[in-house]
Amino acid sequence: MSQPRKPWTARRIHLWVAIILAIPMTLMAVSGILIAMRSVTHIQVPMSWMGAETAPERLPITAFTQTPDGTTWIGNAQGLNAIQGDKVQVLENFKGQEIVGAAALAGSNTPIVATRMAIWAQVDGEWTAVRRGRVRQLVPLADGGVLGISGGRGEMADGKPFFTQDGENWQPYVPAMKANKQLPKLEEPKVALHQFMRELHSGAFFFGKGPGEMAWSNVMGWVLVLLSLTGLWMWVKRERERRRASAPAGTSPQPASSTGSPASWPANVAATNSNPVKG
Repeated sequence: MSQPRKPWTARRIHLWVAIILAIPMTLMAVSGILIAMRSVTHIQVPMSWMGAETAPERLPITAFTQTPDGTTWIGNAQGLNAIQGDKVQVLENFKGQEIVGAAALAGSNTPIVATRMAIWAQVDGEWTAVRRGRVRQLVPLADGGVLGISGGRGEMADGKPFFTQDGENWQPYVPAMKANKQLPKLEEPKVALHQFMRELHSGAFFFGKGPGEMAWSNVMGWVLVLLSLTGLWMWVKRERERRRASAPAGTSPQPASSTGSPASWPANVAATNSNPVKG
C-alpha cells in the first residue's frame, strides 16, 4: 500500500530549493574563487568549452605596431607575433599572456610591449619586465618615446603616466600630469551601479582591492562550497534513514558476514553450543 504524500510545508519547500540550488551554488562559489585569483593564476582551458563564445579562426587583435625594419607586431589574448613578409614568428616569452599594448620607439626594431601586469622591453637581447603593475595604456609619443599609463585595480584607480626613450629607464611624464590638472574638478562623481555591485560582491568595498579581495572571495566561496556539500550529504543521509524506516518488517538488510557484529557474538556462540552438529 502506497504511503500518503507529505504536505508541502515551508520547511520542505526550503529543503528542496536548497537541494536543487546546491550544485549551482557550488559552481558559482568555485568559479568566483578562480575569478578572484586571476592575477596570480595562469590556468588555460580549451576555447571549445565555452558556451557563449564560438571559437574564431583567429584571435582578435589587442595590440598592433610596426617597427622601422618593416616588422609588423600583433598581440592578442594568447601572446605576441612578429610578421616579416610571409614569415610569422610566435614569441615564446609571451606565449599564453594577454597583450594589451605595443608601441615602437624611434629607431628601435623591437617594440615596447604591455601585458596586463607588466611592461616589457628587450634588454641585452632578452625580453625583460622593466615595469611591474597593472598597465592601462601604451602609446608612442611625437618625440619618438613611449608613454605608459599604469594604475591600481579598479576602474577609478589613479592612473600614473610614465615615459621612456630607451625602453629601460622610465620617468613620470610631467606634461600628461599638467594636462590632467587643467581638467575641471569633479563636483559629484558617479559610477555605474554594476561597478558598485562588483565591489560589494568581491569584498573590495570592505577590504580594498588586491589581497583583501582575494581573501574575501576565497573564504566566502569555500563557505558556500561547504554548505552546499554538507546540505547534499544531510539530504542523502535523511533519505536513507527514511527508506530504512519505511521498509516492511522482516526486510531489513542482513549483516555483512555470517558472524554478525561483535555485539551479537555471545548469542551466536550460545546458539551454536545448544545445537551441536550431529555426526
